[in-house]
Amino acid sequence: MQKSLFTMCFNIVKLLIIMCVVMSCNKDNTGSYKDDLELIKRHTDFIELTTNKGKSRLIICPKYQGKIITSTYNGIDGKSNGWLNRAAINKQNPNGNGLGGEDRIWIGPLGGQFSFYYQQIKPLDEKNWQVPTTLENMVFNELSKTNVHVSLENTLRLTNFSGTSLSLNIKRDISILDKNSIEENLKFKLNSAIDFVAYDSSHILKNIDSVSWKKETGLASIWSAGMFKGGDNTTVIIPLKNNGSIVDIYKYMGPLDTKRLYTKDKTLLYKTNGKYRSKIGVPHKFAPEIYGCYSKDQQRLTIIQYRKTNDSLYFNSDVSVQKTPYKGEAIPIYNNGTMDYSTTNEISFFELESTSAMKELLPNETIEHFHRVYHFSGSFNELNHISEMLLNFNLNQIE
Repeated sequence: MQKSLFTMCFNIVKLLIIMCVVMSCNKDNTGSYKDDLELIKRHTDFIELTTNKGKSRLIICPKYQGKIITSTYNGIDGKSNGWLNRAAINKQNPNGNGLGGEDRIWIGPLGGQFSFYYQQIKPLDEKNWQVPTTLENMVFNELSKTNVHVSLENTLRLTNFSGTSLSLNIKRDISILDKNSIEENLKFKLNSAIDFVAYDSSHILKNIDSVSWKKETGLASIWSAGMFKGGDNTTVIIPLKNNGSIVDIYKYMGPLDTKRLYTKDKTLLYKTNGKYRSKIGVPHKFAPEIYGCYSKDQQRLTIIQYRKTNDSLYFNSDVSVQKTPYKGEAIPIYNNGTMDYSTTNEISFFELESTSAMKELLPNETIEHFHRVYHFSGSFNELNHISEMLLNFNLNQIE
């Protein structure tokens, strides 16, 4: 009896030890680049770009809307920078809809009567939000690739809320950037103690209709966006131009108090914890060409650099029929949360975005846009030095 009891207890203890080891391994693998790569491998074709002796890496899925799924700056076993909804990857979802991902191309506008995201159901209302099927199911064709670059292409037709259909061709070029390219683009020297990964997603959008696109019936823009995990100590940093202030910023969805959105020395600060559904838009006049996001918990400073032109036609995110539908933002930022804006402790994602302007394109005429993402990781002092150089902002000022 005693021996049997001893054996049973021994086996229970052994099982508990095994369970602890397994849980520990799962915890270590959660959020790793390798873990995300293995998940993608099981479900779709992918392209991996690498540089910096394999430390800087990123995953691209042509069948998942040509998205950059995620990146890392610490090699195959390093942290994964993108936010993924892992449950969205399954055999019943061949296009990876709802997956998330670190960089995607969508087509604007978002708000107003020329939006592609509210179908043709009247009245124009947020309840009718839906990503167009042709965009959500978009599969890019691979034109060429190397270890550091891939060129993709697709055509699609979109119909806006007012009923106007536009046919367009999209070329999407993605490059992973080495240290020299980073330094050349940002005009500064990168400290050897900093870990980094950076990429450029460049786009050409062409009008392939037989008629010109007109302002009165709706235009199209290139809209770049990436999803990242929120956090209580994550803040978007936007140095405003032309004496812009908080009153010049567009605010959507949930109301924003001064703890969530505030300014310090003409720099706009927006808390992106991934818990509270809200959105801001920085109008073209006040938008810088470079902005950032500091995640204290991740020891990561992300810099966004995009192509900004002197054009003036931009979309906004207001869900209404508008008198001025082309008075909009060059930088939209979205913070996810519950649909009813209630308090939650569950962290989801936020989005770092940029858009091109819209133009009345003749047949075969084009617009272009690039959206560059730079992730830097290191000590606070090192990241603060980068922030001061690129954003003219001391991270100690974050409340």
